Amino acid sequence: MKRILIKVLISMLIIFLIVVAISEIYEIDAENATNNYNNNYSGDMAVSGEWTESGDIENVKENEEEPVSILPYTVQIITESGEEYSANISFSEPSTYNKIEGITTFRGNNYRDSAFCGELELKERTFTKVWTKVIGKTDNWTGVGWNGQPAIVKWDDSTKKHMNIYDEFKQKKDFVEVIYGTLDSHVYFYDLETGAETRPSIKVESSIKGSVTIDPRGYPLLYVGQGINQVSGESVRMGYHIFSLVDGKELLFINGRDRDAYSGWGAFDGNPLIYAEEDLLILPAENGLIYVVKLNTNYDIENGTISINPNITKYKWTVNGRAGGIENAIAAYKNYAYFVNNNGALQCLDLNTLTPRWSYDMQDDCDATCGLEEENGKIMLYAATEVDRRKTDAPAYVRKFNGMTGEVLWEYSCNCKYDPNVNGGVLSSPIIGKGKISNLVIYNFSKVNNLLDGKMVALNKDDGSVVWEKDMSKYSWSSPVAIYDTSGEAYIVFGNSIGQLLLIDALTGETIHTLNTGGGNIEGSPAIYNDMIVIGTRGKRIYGIKIN
Repeated sequence: MKRILIKVLISMLIIFLIVVAISEIYEIDAENATNNYNNNYSGDMAVSGEWTESGDIENVKENEEEPVSILPYTVQIITESGEEYSANISFSEPSTYNKIEGITTFRGNNYRDSAFCGELELKERTFTKVWTKVIGKTDNWTGVGWNGQPAIVKWDDSTKKHMNIYDEFKQKKDFVEVIYGTLDSHVYFYDLETGAETRPSIKVESSIKGSVTIDPRGYPLLYVGQGINQVSGESVRMGYHIFSLVDGKELLFINGRDRDAYSGWGAFDGNPLIYAEEDLLILPAENGLIYVVKLNTNYDIENGTISINPNITKYKWTVNGRAGGIENAIAAYKNYAYFVNNNGALQCLDLNTLTPRWSYDMQDDCDATCGLEEENGKIMLYAATEVDRRKTDAPAYVRKFNGMTGEVLWEYSCNCKYDPNVNGGVLSSPIIGKGKISNLVIYNFSKVNNLLDGKMVALNKDDGSVVWEKDMSKYSWSSPVAIYDTSGEAYIVFGNSIGQLLLIDALTGETIHTLNTGGGNIEGSPAIYNDMIVIGTRGKRIYGIKIN
């Protein structure tokens, strides 16, 4: 009996030692993941452990609630100069983000809450195609893809006169320019009214899957990333570009195949923000890094010259020992940035210290950009998942968070189909309602009952309950856009996978009008300036469509 007892105790001791060893290996792996790429880099600063506050930040109120979502992390800050990183970032209200009239970035501003700009008077509540542009492809990448939203900008006359815009448009009164990055590896420039080309296109090495950004200060700077690393089977340079819109020349290239990244996949499908007051570009990458670029812009508006002298800092991180690429656009409130990686790690990042405030496990890949809204003096965050990494039919989740603490305020789920080729769940950004629909947040789900269909759901912001839901016979990855007419009525403009553009009553979900574009899958997202919609399709078409 004694021998049996001794054997049992020895076995238990061995099991205990194995568990401890595995735990130690896990912690070492997580630490090594942070350090392997940077042992010789003189500008590194690294921290790890539980979420901690790094000191008093000017933008943070003393009585601010403490984070409730606490996950193990590692962080490394890599600076080109070797100097310690510091910033004084505090984004203002989203209405002040753009100093120029128009839509300069994906979903309009730092809250990522609108792709509609201007005024609109609806009478007939119909669509009319005004112009069509035929574009091309790169290999099998045709037309405009996800998330593919154009920028639409009304240039200041003093800036416009120095740019390489064709003379007829320099002279045109109330000229508004459409700027679109496409899968045929070009950035195109069109007159919003007529669709006429306004200047030479810009060619990059490979397909552009994401959305272009125009400097919100009105500076003639174009920011655009590539989404593919090969053309005709040959590897090409892959990364992020800044171009001068004075002469179309490249001012900066950030190589996505970054030696400091965990991943060698160098795509930039996500969209950056510009913090004008400190001349900063804040850029997410699929290699897992966040780039904070001090541009050191020199813009001489009188002589029409522009240059940059960039200094780059890289934020490198893991959560629960895992890294991941970022395909969504960064949203920002004051000094906090919000984004999710393709492992489902939702993070609130303090941009002034490049340290995480909180993180949350979303349980699946999240490509959809988060939306922000201030509510009763507090910032609220909406985030959603697709159905991908679980590799089976599963619920796609929409969650509302307290943006300062990471507390989940409510959760809504919709069962969706798993498709390894074309993901189900939520791939599009939400409508965060205003005016008559200020009580609603509206999401679009793909592949709900089968691999072809979808569903749009309007949820009550207070508790996540369903206010209305709309079954769609065809799925969509395109982000719906809310428009508001001069009488205050709210509508939704929404494109689907067979090229239909729908006008929907935002209060009820009723379809009011449908336009068959004939251009194939509307995978990208529309931008709307006054009564003109601009949208591209996988059918190698870009349309200017009037709302009547």
